[in-house]
Amino acid sequence: MNANRIAAALEIGRDTVVEYLKYLGDAKVLNLLYSDKKKIGKLTKPDKIYMENTNLMYALAPTKVEVGTLRETFAICALSDSHSVEYGKAQGDFKVDAKYTFEIGGRNKTFSQIAGVKDSYIFADDWDMPDGAKLPLWMLGFLY
Repeated sequence: MNANRIAAALEIGRDTVVEYLKYLGDAKVLNLLYSDKKKIGKLTKPDKIYMENTNLMYALAPTKVEVGTLRETFAICALSDSHSVEYGKAQGDFKVDAKYTFEIGGRNKTFSQIAGVKDSYIFADDWDMPDGAKLPLWMLGFLY
């Protein structure tokens, strides 16, 4: 989802769209991720926008829900209640508590995107048991 495209489609100002997105984030309808939470201003557009809950995705999606987005939405939902989650702009999908880098994917996800990154982990769907820094995605459900 892109704030500029939404503004153009609705014929309203970009600042208004960003403000509405913030309201939806405050209401726990959306999760807004920023690459650097220290620089968040009132009218700063989010780097990534996710639904707050995977169930909302199925209820509101006009087409089939992408499995990758579903995985990431689940991870954010589980983590964001008790941890600070930022968009991992350079490496990984998420930066958690400004320390840990998480990459979210399926069984075949490799460490290529987070190679050499300290405190980095893969959370993989269709993965049953932890194997070093590759962990099953379902484990994040215990945080929720």
